[in-house]
Amino acid sequence: MEERSVTRAAERLGMTQPALSNALSRLRIMLRDQLFIRERYGIQPSPVALELAPGIAEALARLDDAVLGQQEFDPA
Repeated sequence: MEERSVTRAAERLGMTQPALSNALSRLRIMLRDQLFIRERYGIQPSPVALELAPGIAEALARLDDAVLGQQEFDPA
């Protein structure tokens, strides 16, 4: 959603564009919504995607905290 481009989002996630497109297709089927609408210069989120975004962002932030909180810095 932040990138407004499947290609840039795939790069950011370390995935290929086709892999991300396939994952997005599965989400579209599961959620019964387009989620993102193609436009001339990228994609725009659907109303459903905008509604889901805050909850997903919070869940991802919690996962980051849980994972990163387990890592200790050892300068050696």
